Amino acid sequence: MRSLTADITILGNGPVAHSLVLALKQTSFNILMVDTFPLQQPRPVHSERTVALALGSRRLLSHLGVQMPLHDAAAIETVQITQQGLSGRVRLEQQLLEAPEQRLGEVAGLHTLQSALALPLAQCSTLQQEAAGPLEGMQWFPDRLQLDWPDLRVDTALAVVADGGHGGLARLAALQRMGWDHNRHALVATVTPREALPGIAFEHFQESGPLAFLPIGQQQFSIVWSLRPSAASQILDLGDFAFLEALNRQRPPHLPPLTSTGPRSVYPLFFQQLWAQPSQRLALVGNAAQTLHPLAGQGYNLGLRDVVTLAALLREAADAGHDPGARRLLEDYSRIRRRDRLETIAFTEAMNRLFSSPRLPWRFARAAALALLEQSTLGKRELAARLAGIRLPVGSSIPDLMRESVHVH
Repeated sequence: MRSLTADITILGNGPVAHSLVLALKQTSFNILMVDTFPLQQPRPVHSERTVALALGSRRLLSHLGVQMPLHDAAAIETVQITQQGLSGRVRLEQQLLEAPEQRLGEVAGLHTLQSALALPLAQCSTLQQEAAGPLEGMQWFPDRLQLDWPDLRVDTALAVVADGGHGGLARLAALQRMGWDHNRHALVATVTPREALPGIAFEHFQESGPLAFLPIGQQQFSIVWSLRPSAASQILDLGDFAFLEALNRQRPPHLPPLTSTGPRSVYPLFFQQLWAQPSQRLALVGNAAQTLHPLAGQGYNLGLRDVVTLAALLREAADAGHDPGARRLLEDYSRIRRRDRLETIAFTEAMNRLFSSPRLPWRFARAAALALLEQSTLGKRELAARLAGIRLPVGSSIPDLMRESVHVH
């Protein structure tokens, strides 16, 4: 069995894990990134999966050395929110933010984001990478954490869980969990409208849940359609013509008819939040800390704010020569991230539940609320700023990576 030692071990090999490495590249810490995906299992391609990058995340990635804008990324300049069967809509436009980027955010392919992160990642001289598969054992000691695989043992001061919540850490570390199944599946596909509508994203609420259209390259849309499991299975099996017919019957107002589609896939929707004890030398980031409904596209954006906050605290620890897995540091991390996480979770869960209720009084109340919000410039500006990730709750501020010295309180 091989043995390795690291100051910080990152479990995972996706965009959140890569972002953390970039945020730590100026520190003196020895960093080990371990890919925990099963070694013998074919890795899914997910060619149709996209990532919605809020404006705040775009700025953070640029500070981390990622070349922006991403290749083939499509700007989101307007978001239209509607509900099925009733009039009333809200249009959030980029002019509300008065931002020099002139966008609320952008949409890029998951593969595009991973490729963009890989370029500066290759320049990180303090990084060592391993592919070891799922973690099989953990042991705690006063000054370190021992991680065990069949052919590898790692002693580390801190383990950062960035594996999307699928690596079995909840069981091994006896993590606290809160969560529930939405009893919905998300159908994902790429579709093309008859007429181009660049820069507009649609969030259309139905009884089964939200149907989102996100602009991507070549004047296409990436859709995320929330459906009951049986309906999702049936629609997934339809031919392209029948699928487009079904989707056109449900498309939001002001979206032209859809004329072509690419490959489709389905994945289950659920909410989950996990916690580690500060004494466990574990920090959870991204989907490993919280798995959200995709209706507001906040998953990676929330995870990136986790990463940048944790990295700022670790940079302070490195400058002071402190233990990166110290209890105080992990308590500070949890405290700083708590309110942003809770507000984002509450917003996505409340929107999903409130707009999916089929009861007629709720439907009329929602239509009236949308109409009132559309008339309130202040209300729309606040909502747009929150979704764009540039106005966060008090106590959850993201450090400015442009500064040489960063302090988080």
